[in-house]
Amino acid sequence: MARYYFDVHDGAQLVRDEDGSEFENDDAAVQAAARSATEIGQGRVAKGDFREVVIEVRKARSRNICTVTASMKIEWRSKS
Repeated sequence: MARYYFDVHDGAQLVRDEDGSEFENDDAAVQAAARSATEIGQGRVAKGDFREVVIEVRKARSRNICTVTASMKIEWRSKS
């Protein structure tokens, strides 16, 4: 098992994961990051916040392996 870190970009600031979590491989870590981004996004939408959620997945405290982005786009056609 390897340790992975999920750093969350919250608007203008970065919330760095100092503890990390263990996963069997990169794919398992990325799937967990995607689930986390979805959960954070759902919480934001419930509060009327539609900003995208960006999670940088790091391995071994320094090497970024991917970025997971969850976003919602609302396009009004016309408002009555």
